[in-house]
Amino acid sequence: MRRINQPTRQRPTLYLVYATALDNGSIVEDSVAASDEDEAYQKARTLYPRERYDITVYLQSTDDD
Repeated sequence: MRRINQPTRQRPTLYLVYATALDNGSIVEDSVAASDEDEAYQKARTLYPRERYDITVYLQSTDDD
């Protein structure tokens, strides 16, 4: 049997975002859906600007609930 190669659609992945406010150190936990870590970081920066937040982006593990 012959297989037809069809392009695989890349589904967005969930990334966790931890944004620490620079003025008081409070932490906001959030998430963004993105195709890769660079896109996740860009989306997080849109939500949490550099002049107000320090952010860390993590790939959401399938083990995390």
